[in-house]
Amino acid sequence: MKATIKAQICRECKVEKPLSEYRFRKDTQKHDRLCKTCTSIRRKAHYRADPKRYHVQETAYREANREKTRAQGKAYYQANAEKVKTRTNAWKKTNKEKNRAIAKAYREANREKVRSARRKWQKANPEKCLAKSARRRAAKLNATPAWANLKKIEEIYLNCPPGHHVDHYFPLQSPIMCGLHVESNLQYLPAKENISKGNRVSLEQQLNG
Repeated sequence: MKATIKAQICRECKVEKPLSEYRFRKDTQKHDRLCKTCTSIRRKAHYRADPKRYHVQETAYREANREKTRAQGKAYYQANAEKVKTRTNAWKKTNKEKNRAIAKAYREANREKVRSARRKWQKANPEKCLAKSARRRAAKLNATPAWANLKKIEEIYLNCPPGHHVDHYFPLQSPIMCGLHVESNLQYLPAKENISKGNRVSLEQQLNG
């Protein structure tokens, strides 16, 4: 009777390890000769040597195996949801501008999909939408001083050009600096630009504020 192999020596590090430390290949029905640790080190070295080639190969593979890679990604996320969220949030914090550029490019390339998803979310979360509107109204009320020209403000909103939004140059709610709901703090912005702007305060605004 043939003995069952439970361990093997890694070709790279020369250390005997259990088979669980080796990737099993379905195409050959055998375990890799390199352990998972050495395989990871080698892949990272290849990536650092030629990242462009690595991305081309990865993109080509994903395009040729869309359903498979989506299923694998979904399975990994379900098994490691908290880990993925923590890693993603950390990346977003250290790459804010890059993340905004990626998000903006995605929205522009998938406008209908994004609108549909937003409408679907709003329909499924009416209480959150109402809460957001209430916070906005409260902030606007608190930010309107007694000396504000309400008639002028109304005219600005009524004369807003098609495809534009009335925007607060200094946002009413911002962790950096907040503006007032007065006529001198209102401006017209293209709708897309206003949505992407959010409540961020630019360096120029901070210097001029």
